[in-house]
Amino acid sequence: NVSMMEARALCEEITGNRMDMKYSDQARIGDHIWYVSDVRKFQEHYPEWTYRYGLKETLVQIFEEMTKRMH
Repeated sequence: NVSMMEARALCEEITGNRMDMKYSDQARIGDHIWYVSDVRKFQEHYPEWTYRYGLKETLVQIFEEMTKRMH
């Protein structure tokens, strides 16, 4: 899992751009109120399952694909 601040810093590192973010107490439509990041119970039922991609690798792939689509 990753915090929003950690994700922001990583995205800025990958893109080379500073992100402009503002905090709001009001949730947007579609925002997740909570999520589960502890996958131990899932892994008990599916012991062969493992993470295939790391966070940075995933964000790099997203950035690369978005860059391709913009050009």
